[in-house]
Amino acid sequence: MACSAAGLPQIRAALLPILTVIGLCLVGMLPSGVLALQRNRPKLSRRVFTGCTLGVVVSLWIFSGTYGFLSVFALQAIIAQNEYFAMARENGSYPTWKLGTLGSMGMYLAACSRNPVLRDALFPLTGTVTIVYLMVRRQIAPFMERSTPPLTINDVSTTFMGIYYLGYMPSFWVRLHRLGPLQPSLVLSQLLPASTSAWEWPIVRWLAASSSDFFTCGALIQWWTMFSIVAADVAAFFAGKRFGRTALSQVSPNKTVEGLAGGCVAAMVATTIGATLMGWPRPLLSGACYGLMCAVMALIGDLTVSLLKRSAGLKDTGKLLPGHGGLLDRIDSYLLVPAPAYFYVRWLLPLIAAGVP
Repeated sequence: MACSAAGLPQIRAALLPILTVIGLCLVGMLPSGVLALQRNRPKLSRRVFTGCTLGVVVSLWIFSGTYGFLSVFALQAIIAQNEYFAMARENGSYPTWKLGTLGSMGMYLAACSRNPVLRDALFPLTGTVTIVYLMVRRQIAPFMERSTPPLTINDVSTTFMGIYYLGYMPSFWVRLHRLGPLQPSLVLSQLLPASTSAWEWPIVRWLAASSSDFFTCGALIQWWTMFSIVAADVAAFFAGKRFGRTALSQVSPNKTVEGLAGGCVAAMVATTIGATLMGWPRPLLSGACYGLMCAVMALIGDLTVSLLKRSAGLKDTGKLLPGHGGLLDRIDSYLLVPAPAYFYVRWLLPLIAAGVP
């Protein structure tokens, strides 16, 4: 791992920008919230308010410990899967959302396990049970599935797409989050001077005495990863709006090559800063490559949801988030990033540290 208990100075350096971002988001929530409530205000005001709110909530969520992280993560997954399966039904498919959602929950729980066999077994087991259920669901559940048409390949493919896209791939966020647990008291000792009265605050005393994994190297990496995705998203929007000339894909006509370039540069800058602060080996190289990978995978996730919406004839996946649409509209860029991010940190970073080109 690139950070450990022996690397607490790097952890302090990596945490301070996170606290700064939380503070700036709290400050930005007030004016953007007031503007968002006024009539005839541009959609951008609502997007800024929602973005600032999510910045605070998501940052605190990442450092909420494994079970706090997993609980909110599972809730998000249920909402996002409901939006996905609703789109599939709009498109004329009849997937089994029940087993798809249960299978995804199982993969999230398995990702918390230290047993690699359990982690790797859940995906194929879920797939096997799901295909069997799809084939016999009209016979074994006639009251619930009476109006369901005969099984088609679209029903199977949309079910498996939901399990893969919203279950298996996002489960690597949980795996990444659990890497390198750190003792809360050691982390707090780096953030707070020994003479400060903050040590007497109830929440600080509780954290210092806790043995929970609120702080992990994986959580730090996850925050910087998500920050790079946000940076890529914002930079791509403004770069595309200002310089966009070349269409990127017919799936999403508003996206441009110039916007992608701007997003990649922003993500690479963000992760290079994060890699330097976290003490990664060769941070200019490892951070830039990591940021480029995150930006490209985030774009693929974004385009995947755009394809699903286009196929279903929908503008948004839902109306949960003002100015953003549904939850799936907001998290689409984060769904395909965690698996390559996890393997980059677990496999490629040690190779870079060892000097392997």
